[in-house]
Amino acid sequence: MRSFSLFALAALLTVAGCAGVAPTAPSGAPAVSIVNSLTFDHAMTGKRDGVRTAWPMDKLAGSTEYFPLSQIKQCEPGGTCRWGVLDAKRRFGALRAVPGGVAAEIDVTVHVDRTQHADRNDLHAAMTIPADVGALQSRRQDKREVVLPFGKVVPIDFEHGIRYELCAQRINAARQGIDQCPIAYL
Repeated sequence: MRSFSLFALAALLTVAGCAGVAPTAPSGAPAVSIVNSLTFDHAMTGKRDGVRTAWPMDKLAGSTEYFPLSQIKQCEPGGTCRWGVLDAKRRFGALRAVPGGVAAEIDVTVHVDRTQHADRNDLHAAMTIPADVGALQSRRQDKREVVLPFGKVVPIDFEHGIRYELCAQRINAARQGIDQCPIAYL
């Protein structure tokens, strides 16, 4: 009998632990996910490339996402091209529900240069454009509060065709999107 009660206690604790992991929203409202992406023209193919991620809103405040180092290229009509290495990150400040969406403090930094180094936790990487190739160079930080209506994409454009997009999406109990966030999967 004692082994049964230990088993029942372990099962109860497991179920209680799983219940705490699921995204929750106050008063039975759907959970909210923030979908974001950073896109650019791929240096070799010229096709749109980038990274798209989605995060539970209740986990985002104060979080930073580092995007992978990437090569970009921009060509003039005469055929002269310049290359650069893109290093970008985004940070969320406070997020709060507003009627019909989410208000979010966002800080996006995009840095393009001949050489970039990424030293982040367990990742150590570097990329360099050769010295005999023309290089792109820009650095911009865009820090603002945005209102994200559910299902509507809000874009932030940067130099060299780089674009950051974000969208708020309600999620039902089955973890399916109630709203469509038309941000492409790349």
